Amino acid sequence: MKTFKTILFSLFVLLIVAALAGTLFLSGIKRGAIPQYKGELIASGLGSDVTVYRDERGMPHIYAANEHDLYFSVGYVMAQERLWFMDLIRRVTTGRLSEVMGEKLVATDKFLRCLEMTEKSKMLLSKEDPQIVSYLQAYADGVNAYIVAAGKKLPPEFIILGYKPEPWKLEDIANIIGYMGWDLAKDNLTADLSYYQIAQKLGTEKASQLIPDWKAVNSLVFPDFRLDENVIKNAKTFISSMDTLEKMGISSFSGSNNWAVNGKRSSTGKPILSNDMHLSFGSPGIWMQMHQVIPGKLNVTGVVVPGEPFVVAGHNERIAWGETNLMVDDIDLFAEKINPQNENQYFFSGDWKDMIVKKEIIKIKGGKQDSIIIKYTHRGPIISGFRDVKNASLSMRWSGYDYSDELRSVCLLNRAKGWDDFRSAISTFISASQNFAYADVDGNIGLNTGGGIAIRKGNGSIIRNGETDEFDWKGYVSFDQLPTSFNPEIGYVSSANNRTVSDNYPYYISSDFVLPYRINRIRQMLNEKEKFGIDDFKRMILDQHSNYAALLTPFILKLNDRKKELTPEETSALSNFTNWDYDMNAGSITPSIFEFFRINFARNLLGDELGELYGQLYGTARDYYIYRILTTGPDEWVDNIKTPQKETLDDIVLQSFKDCVSSLSLQYGADQTKWKWGSIHKITIEHPLGSIKILDRLFGFNSKEYEIGGSNHTVSPYSYGPGFKVNHGASERHIFNTADWDESYTIIPTGESGIPASEFYLSQTKSYLEGKFYKDAFSEGAVKAAAKYTLILKPSSHPSPLKP
Repeated sequence: MKTFKTILFSLFVLLIVAALAGTLFLSGIKRGAIPQYKGELIASGLGSDVTVYRDERGMPHIYAANEHDLYFSVGYVMAQERLWFMDLIRRVTTGRLSEVMGEKLVATDKFLRCLEMTEKSKMLLSKEDPQIVSYLQAYADGVNAYIVAAGKKLPPEFIILGYKPEPWKLEDIANIIGYMGWDLAKDNLTADLSYYQIAQKLGTEKASQLIPDWKAVNSLVFPDFRLDENVIKNAKTFISSMDTLEKMGISSFSGSNNWAVNGKRSSTGKPILSNDMHLSFGSPGIWMQMHQVIPGKLNVTGVVVPGEPFVVAGHNERIAWGETNLMVDDIDLFAEKINPQNENQYFFSGDWKDMIVKKEIIKIKGGKQDSIIIKYTHRGPIISGFRDVKNASLSMRWSGYDYSDELRSVCLLNRAKGWDDFRSAISTFISASQNFAYADVDGNIGLNTGGGIAIRKGNGSIIRNGETDEFDWKGYVSFDQLPTSFNPEIGYVSSANNRTVSDNYPYYISSDFVLPYRINRIRQMLNEKEKFGIDDFKRMILDQHSNYAALLTPFILKLNDRKKELTPEETSALSNFTNWDYDMNAGSITPSIFEFFRINFARNLLGDELGELYGQLYGTARDYYIYRILTTGPDEWVDNIKTPQKETLDDIVLQSFKDCVSSLSLQYGADQTKWKWGSIHKITIEHPLGSIKILDRLFGFNSKEYEIGGSNHTVSPYSYGPGFKVNHGASERHIFNTADWDESYTIIPTGESGIPASEFYLSQTKSYLEGKFYKDAFSEGAVKAAAKYTLILKPSSHPSPLKP
């Protein structure tokens, strides 16, 4: 018995020791990569001391003596906080996700390889200004110095996935700009395929009523051939593999707002500028806030993309700028005729032309590998595959394959001193097209397009016959012909992904502009008073008043004339609209009813004709159609073709309201007090590895769940996917005060750090969702006063051994 007790005791001690060892091991993984925030730190490769102040958010304010030391330190500090996310984006741009995440990402990698981002980056770097290249090299050296210094103390994701980061290269930096361009463009690809299928099913005449701007295009004629359905099916399957990236939180721009008022319209006497760029929510997030200073030479602050060194949107001592997606159509699809005798040839201008054929090897975690044969016409890659294809395949023309230099643009924006410098900088912003808002300390405001608008025949949303050069692009609209506005008499400028110019503009830009609900609300607020202060701008950027609801609600209220056809439950739900102010407040019931109604309204209007295509309908087409019939009157689509009677718009409204109340009751119960928008519409900021519950519990990858208001049609946007789970919104909020830069305000939805155990991981989330802001210290005195931590990076006599 004594021996048995001794054995039990020994086992107990071993279990305790094992548990303690496991706890210490886990703690080491979790906390090992927390950056050093104060004191001194040797950074091999620096030429002189660099001071890094971090404020209450953990935002780095980096002070260096010269460009080399600045950008080296930017790379080092950024890698401290975001190395794994930087590597994740790098793997996206090179199609190498499967190497670390397994077979489920193979299809995504295959599509990404078609984009050839590294080839474009190498072309760009070969032509880049040597001075800018030196900045990029210093940045890469800083990243690599951190990788060496970190050793085994890497962010936990590397340890969980079982790999180490490779050295950072110049093309890794340039690739990030390429990915941002693709992310802006990708929706055009999905839209083109959806529009083609609609036209095939219903004919071009009826399809033109549904597809934005088609009626304004002279060449509304499809080629006289029809694509095999398998071509479209294969292409859509291939493209859908990219949806994984959005789920991982590495999708870039989807929409944005910006506006600025001049000094006459400002209570400060100087311009104020606001910007919020919209993207998918995810942790650690696409932006990092950063302030970069070379005393007497450079002083710029704003947001940077992890993996590149320059401030993308922000302000320096002279100017402020912000961006919104131009929504340009910079992808076209061409139906290529394939030689039945040689599948590596396509027919063009009377001859069979050889395609460029490349074999890409996809390495897969665990030692396996896959491969893909990618074939290129002179326009771009074949994206529809060759399985079951009879006589045609789809090739993709994308502006991202052409020369552009966004790196030059953002580098020069960081240094711009006025309007002319600003315009010169954005003139090379081509493959990531934006509308740039501008304000400066001299009192000027402006708005200028920077982007690649292809010169082409007709509407770019139609799949073209590729047998001739008739529809090939003829270059890009020159920068001096792009839309611009400088110091308009009205005293403000604004954009929100809405239609850029009138029909008088001679070049086709897009069919897929965002409907004018956000921009109309912004301009409504800008016209409400003569002068605006910072608090006004805060109120505006947080506004959740819906102009969509203002347009649609009167049609719903007409149901008061048909109360005899409503149940008591439906009548009660309808009463909420009587005095509604169209505010999509989380604590209100009416927004829930409205959102359920508009979902059913769209389906009841279009689902009968479209059938199985309704679920694949591109969102802009659906929303555009509803906007059109509400503003210009109903058409033949309104009638439900599945019933013998002819329905009116009012009939569809009635049926949709009944459907929406029924859906709400079924999902949330008959007690309408439980239908508050916030209890339905919720947000969790999720990490790419946070879907694995045990990892989330151990490492705290994801945020808590929060109730939230707004929707995709409010100025403060909170778009949602299935289950009303919020997935898109403002990725940053900035209010720039040119009268006193220290009185500018900012916030991001995540936090500065990508290390889950850091105090700055998701540290801004709660404040962001509550509509709060942080002061953005800019002057040296304000920076020092706001500093929570101070770190001195010091040079070493030994160079960093890690080189690409």
